[in-house]
Amino acid sequence: MKRPLFAPLCFSVRLPTLLAMFWRAHINREQASDLLRKGGPSFIIFRLDALGDVVMTTPLFRALKKAYPDSRCTVVVRNCYKSLLVTNPHIDEILTLPVIRPAWLPQRLRGLLAAALLYWTKLRKRHFDFAVSPRWDVDEQLATFLCVLTRATTRVGYTEKTSQAKQRINRGFDRAYDLCLPPGPARHEILRNLAVAKAMGATELNATLEVQLTETDRRRAAKLLARVPATTDLVAIGIGAGSPNRRWPLSRYAQVIEQLARIRPLQPVIVCCAAELGDAMKLAGKLSIAPIILSGAGLREACAVIERCELFIGNDSGCAHLAAAMNCRVIVISRHPLDGDANHFNSPLRFAPHCPNVGVLQPATGMEGCRGACRSLEAHCIRRISVDAVVAACRAMVHLKRASVSQPELSAWPDKAARSLLQSHSAPAIERAVEVLRSGNRPLTQL
Repeated sequence: MKRPLFAPLCFSVRLPTLLAMFWRAHINREQASDLLRKGGPSFIIFRLDALGDVVMTTPLFRALKKAYPDSRCTVVVRNCYKSLLVTNPHIDEILTLPVIRPAWLPQRLRGLLAAALLYWTKLRKRHFDFAVSPRWDVDEQLATFLCVLTRATTRVGYTEKTSQAKQRINRGFDRAYDLCLPPGPARHEILRNLAVAKAMGATELNATLEVQLTETDRRRAAKLLARVPATTDLVAIGIGAGSPNRRWPLSRYAQVIEQLARIRPLQPVIVCCAAELGDAMKLAGKLSIAPIILSGAGLREACAVIERCELFIGNDSGCAHLAAAMNCRVIVISRHPLDGDANHFNSPLRFAPHCPNVGVLQPATGMEGCRGACRSLEAHCIRRISVDAVVAACRAMVHLKRASVSQPELSAWPDKAARSLLQSHSAPAIERAVEVLRSGNRPLTQL
């Protein structure tokens, strides 16, 4: 699937990075006198990928600052994610890629120009003790390129041998790093980020996500939600995702909300980016309850709203990671089959939201033509997740109770049953658990 991208990534990522490595090694070599350090160590961390990746790197920032209290940490992110980090107490400086305006330029060429301009204007005359790219997967955003250009004593990153795609697209990148981490076992990305911190001497490795809100953020959220009665549960719906094949159908979200609304009063809050406003309006048209639509809001404002929600239901997206950072109860609907590749870029083993209360619904296996992972460009395997499975997972998560107990199948489920239900990540397992809970014929331990 990734082969068509090889040529553009070769010219826009691999070739510039290899040229930068040659330039740094043979033309603009660092002098020993440049590498003298004053005070605590300085770090520059390049996190140029998606929203969820940025959120899952917050434990790395904290681990480094705990290990080196006198250090200075500079983080480079996309401009759209800067607001999420400006309140982080473990970050001293945030740099963003400059915007290259001419829309007629190819996107990848604009990215290369932006990275080169960032180096020339912000980094060329500076020195850091550590330049870090914590990305385990294929480097498509020129993080290694910037690590090489930046004058640093030690460069840290993951080996090009983590996957076949990375071996092909990022071939030769291992030479860019002084400290080149091995792939390690299949595990969550937060643990992989913390492995980078451990390699640099950190010992306090806390995996808790950290997004700091201000009182202004919370006041704005309170104003937006002021008309919602105190007896009404707020339920956030994350309808967006990076690609269409990761988006559960809007009609099914509508059915879930309608079923939950029969159990107790709720107020749906649709959380999406500005580009997804059209889909939000479509979903609103399918609901009998007028939703609050939070479209294109600031990231911290969205977090402040989600913080007040009883539950978040959504696709595998950055928004789900924001909900996890707010310690909200999270239900994620994933397209990745339970028997799929654990190291796939959609695998919940790697990318599930990290918080105390999270449930991930996956198809037990891929549909026809999808072995190891869903290969369709449109919603495909994700359609195997039924409305009933999502409703059941939501009820187990928040212990929703029906006002009337005359129907035994909808009465509150015991805590043990709820925990067992949420630990069953595949949709068929969820549905079997529902039937067992309703019938009471056999214990959950037999599922």
